[in-house]
Amino acid sequence: MAKFVIQPHGRLNDWVADEQGYFRDEGLDYTFNADDGRGNDAPVPGLESMNAVPDVISGAFEWYAEGHGRKGAGAGDVSCACHWTVNQAARLREGVMWGDGYSVADGAIMVRGDCDIHRPEDLAGREVVVGYHSGSHYSAIQALEAFLEPGDIALKFGGPPWARVDLALAGKVDAVNVWGPQRYVLEQHGFRKAVDATFMMAFMFPESVEEDDVARYIRALRRAQMDIDLEPERHKHHFLKEIPGRFHAMIDARRFGVGERVVFLPYTRAMFEKTQGWMHARKLFDVGAEVGVGYEQAVRQPATTAAGKA
Repeated sequence: MAKFVIQPHGRLNDWVADEQGYFRDEGLDYTFNADDGRGNDAPVPGLESMNAVPDVISGAFEWYAEGHGRKGAGAGDVSCACHWTVNQAARLREGVMWGDGYSVADGAIMVRGDCDIHRPEDLAGREVVVGYHSGSHYSAIQALEAFLEPGDIALKFGGPPWARVDLALAGKVDAVNVWGPQRYVLEQHGFRKAVDATFMMAFMFPESVEEDDVARYIRALRRAQMDIDLEPERHKHHFLKEIPGRFHAMIDARRFGVGERVVFLPYTRAMFEKTQGWMHARKLFDVGAEVGVGYEQAVRQPATTAAGKA
């Protein structure tokens, strides 16, 4: 039987669960695959000579569609992305959304320390670099709508998270939406928060994957979360496994926060439907709200959780 493939997501839980033997305790025969095959951790080509940042019109939603529930072809049997993308991908039957847990990423729109952006209102008409159809895309809209009119929100699609860090450190952009380790790297290089953009993540797996294996995986993450909460400083070194080597000499992971935190509460029907309404009201996808399946088909929960809600 093939091993269960885990695609890490920039958080500590997966690495702590591996180190402490929690996956093995759950009887999970697993392996890690941190590479989605797209080179998303590679440096931005032609960065030094770049005069304008090109739009990258592809992101987590498109990767799930291509991988049919895997975040990139063959990338993993379980993975994670913002709940907006996972919600919509599951609605379109590109994969299955796990309904008995989610996570929260400490996102922020960051600006250079010497720039003239000091309040969220200063971002009116100023490009904020995000990843297309990824958490930074939706969370920038969600955060900025509290301060700006929709027509004043200007987004630039700068590619995956580490590409956006490259662009920011090279001075190619004024504002960038990042979360977790990317945020901590920029903080250590003088960037400051213009507005908080914290958001929810969700878990996705292909139809063909055994749900019992996903449940084992989630239980192991729960044990790891307790370890991280109790002794965060003991585990922050694991971030270096998620950060491309070109950044290692310029950071001190001991100064990082704890990053994405897994929450062991259900992603309910009300949450699913409210998120659908939010996305389609803003016409974020090529299809309308009438296309796709409902909550029961898109989202799976363990039998014990489902029974408890009945």
